[in-house]
Amino acid sequence: MKYFFILTTLFILVVNSFAQKSDVVSIQKKDLAFKYLQTGNSTYVVYFKKTEDGPAEKITLIKINVAPTVLNGRKAYAITQQWDSGDAVTHTAYTVHDAEDFSTLRHDIWWKSRNFTAKFDFSTKQVSLEGATIDETAKSKISEDFKRSFASYNLCWHSDLTIFPLFPYKARRVFNVNFYDPGAGESKIAEYTVVGSEFLTGSGTEKLDSWIMERKSEIPTGGTYVQRFWISKKTQEVLKEEDKYPGGLRYKMKLGISGEK
Repeated sequence: MKYFFILTTLFILVVNSFAQKSDVVSIQKKDLAFKYLQTGNSTYVVYFKKTEDGPAEKITLIKINVAPTVLNGRKAYAITQQWDSGDAVTHTAYTVHDAEDFSTLRHDIWWKSRNFTAKFDFSTKQVSLEGATIDETAKSKISEDFKRSFASYNLCWHSDLTIFPLFPYKARRVFNVNFYDPGAGESKIAEYTVVGSEFLTGSGTEKLDSWIMERKSEIPTGGTYVQRFWISKKTQEVLKEEDKYPGGLRYKMKLGISGEK
């Protein structure tokens, strides 16, 4: 009887473990809930801290516009980003996504800090790179990563704040997303897990019921990089992001008013 109890307990644990791990969604076109795609303007404030109780540093505003468009006869959505830090524009991005599956059709980026401009045309499979700080080895790597990205369906990592609201959220669900950020690395699978729920405080006493989605990744130089996203259960918009890494934290908060007309 004792051994029967032990075997039964082990069986239940194995079944429960399997049940928890089996709810894995490898994101494809069919999994995207386009009814949650939010067009128009939004603004996020980004800042860093050395400790949780420390002062905010390196404050940046990310202004995002999402609008329907047409590119080469295909219905699409254009995402325009402008990053403002201090009294200067530090980064711009213009990304066009296919309206059917949100795959990337075009991605133009500019970084002030790197004197770097790149234009990726996914229709013609052509890439244009300009910048005094980009050497030939780096240019070759970017071009090769771009070519390899066509081997499978992927989504643009640079548009994650617009893409995350399209996911089918559920408690303990795991998302495997083939993400590609043109110019910043190769296409790869990123794993995100819905680890729980929490109420965020909005304006006044408003309580915003949110999913908490987490991603962990190992840092080559040592340590773990942990990202957490708070996703509204009502609108599925990204309300908050908190990143923890050795030596500091980064926060991203959505503002209630975009500041744009």
